[in-house]
Parts: sequence; structure tokens; C-alpha cells
Amino acid sequence: KIEPAAEPTFNATMTMQISVGAPHTERHGWSFHRPQVMNGACARDVRMRDARTCRPWQAESARRVPAYQPVHAMAEPACSPQLSPPARRTHAGAQPARMPVCATQAPCENVITLSGASGGAGTTTLAAMLTRELAKRENDCAIVDADVRAGGGGLDVLLGIEHESGSRWHDIHAPLGELDGEALRRRLPHWDGVGVLAYNCWVQEEPAWFEMQAALQSLAQVSDAVVVDAGHGLEIEHVPALVEASHIVVAELTVLGLARAKAHIEWLRRNGERNVARAQEPPRPGEEWKPIVGVPGHVIGVLCVEPPAVAKGRGAVSLEEARKYLQMEHMECELMGPVRSDARLCGDILEGLGIRRVHRRNARVLGDVAEMVERACGIGGR
Repeated sequence: KIEPAAEPTFNATMTMQISVGAPHTERHGWSFHRPQVMNGACARDVRMRDARTCRPWQAESARRVPAYQPVHAMAEPACSPQLSPPARRTHAGAQPARMPVCATQAPCENVITLSGASGGAGTTTLAAMLTRELAKRENDCAIVDADVRAGGGGLDVLLGIEHESGSRWHDIHAPLGELDGEALRRRLPHWDGVGVLAYNCWVQEEPAWFEMQAALQSLAQVSDAVVVDAGHGLEIEHVPALVEASHIVVAELTVLGLARAKAHIEWLRRNGERNVARAQEPPRPGEEWKPIVGVPGHVIGVLCVEPPAVAKGRGAVSLEEARKYLQMEHMECELMGPVRSDARLCGDILEGLGIRRVHRRNARVLGDVAEMVERACGIGGR
């Protein structure tokens, strides 16, 4: 029962704000604000006087009468977006403050992504073989499945360790945007001494970007190199650690494959520039925020793959022709390959046996790629 309030009286210097200083009560985790009861005409006079004589934010708060407000403290990720503060009313209108959309930590310089625009070129298989080659050189390595689109993933199935116990992406939860790298590495299933963080699209939806960021950063802090199977590279646009990583583009040695690879290299360059340019721009009204980075990574190599089922070399482009088409003389990266089709390896993967052996000619190419990765990460076989 609410008793009628007495008619308040005001003098020329008195101001009253309805939503500030109002008593409240907490019940079941919610906070119910009880606005002060006053006569409608008096409240209207107060608001009009506030708009004329008070400071702009006082007039704004006087118009705000919240019925209730939840007091649950939601956990924000550590590098969660720092949303722009409410626009301040000035004589020139609403002018939001300029500030970074997301603050990231130190760049992940030892993260290497493998991506390509041609499906079926063997990006996942190459990423796995490269990681094992780095581990053979006595480097502490991990491989991460970042092809988290619908119908993607399945790295553990390709390696034949789907029955091994350990954490997958659906077991990773980082509400504060931070993870213990040593604990995460111990919980991962291992394949030939390499920690594997796989994604199973038939178990869950794709992980949040800040969970991917936390996992990549934590693994990069405790590993010499983290190789990322980025698939078509869709997640590179959203995860800061992937934008800042060094990139290897997998190119199929066909006319269409090289055209796609050239466009993919240009897309990686533009994506890095957009993320840097977005560093000091708040999101526009109605636009979703996106994480930003300070220093984008570069394409350090193009790994050429021979198309499967080539009949006597028909339709395949030579390595020299690929060099001319991609204009490698104007790019600060290496052209490596070719990786040739291996029927025995393909059969082992299809039978669920994983990657058991690598042909000698392909092993030499992978050795050259591993040396390039060691130079980019600043590591070396011990």
C-alpha cells in the first residue's frame, strides 16, 4: 500500500532527480528501484527546469526512471570488447568517445596458420604433417583445428585418435578469456608427441572468438610453435591471435587453384589492414563490434600441392609458371613444393589409420617448410 505523498514545494535553486538516490530493495537476486512519487505536474516542471538550468547529464538522468535492474554480475572475457560509453549530450549533439573496441595482449608470434581457398587441397593433412615434422626437430608443438564452420573440423578423426580421451573444443570454457596453458596442454589428446585440439561439428556449435583467443594464447605461451588448420580462413577475420599469426597459403597447382590462391593472399593482406584501421574506431550504431589487433601477420610462404588424379601431368601447372603468375618477386614470401599425391597415405586416412608415413619426396618439402617456420617463430631444433 502506497501512501499519497505530500505535494513538494520547490524554490528557484532546488533540483530533483527521480532515478538518483531512490530507495531500493533486493529480492531473489534482482534490484527493484522505487522512484520517488510526486505529482505529475511537478515532475514535468522539474524536468523542464533541469533541461534549462542543470548540466546535460543531469537532465538526461531526470528523464530516466528504471523500473528494475538486474544485479547479476556476468563474467566478461578478459579481452572482451570495451564498448563505447554512452554518448554525452553537448551543444553539438551526441558525440561518442573514440576508444579501442578490444584490447589484446602481446602478439602470438609463434602461431602459424595454414589456409587455402581450394577445398580438398589437403590443408588439414599438411598442417598435421608439418606439426609432426617440427616435433621431430625437438620443438614443443601443438596443432589446433580452427576450421570451426558447419561441416568443418574432424582433425582427430583424420589422425585416427577420435577414441583417445582428452579435451576438444566443446570442453574449452573461458568465460574470463584466460586459460592455463600447461593445464590445457596436459588435457589434450596427443598424436606422435603433438597436442591436438580438435573440433567436432557433430557435438556442438562453433566456439566463441574469445575462447579461441584464450586457447591459442595459452598454448602459444607454453609451446615453441602452434600450427593452426584454418581451413578456408574464415576464423582469421575474427580471432586476434590468427590475424597476428604468420600465414602459409596452400595453393593447388591448377589454373583455378592458383587464381584462388592469389585472391586468398590478397584477402589476408586486406584483412590485416582492416583490423589495424579498426583499432581506434568505435562500432557504428547497430553494428556488431569485432576484435581488433595492432600488428597483422604476413604470408611467409605459399605451399604448392599437385592436384590429385593427374593423368600424365595434364592440367597441372609447373612450379615456375606458378611463380610467375603469383608474382613472387614482388612478395616477401617463399614458394615451396610441390607436394605430390600419395595414394598410400590417402588410403590410410580413408581407412581410419591416420597419417602413418610420408613419402620421401614429400618429406623433403616438409623439411623445407619446417625450417621456414622455425625462422618465422625464432626457434630451432635443439
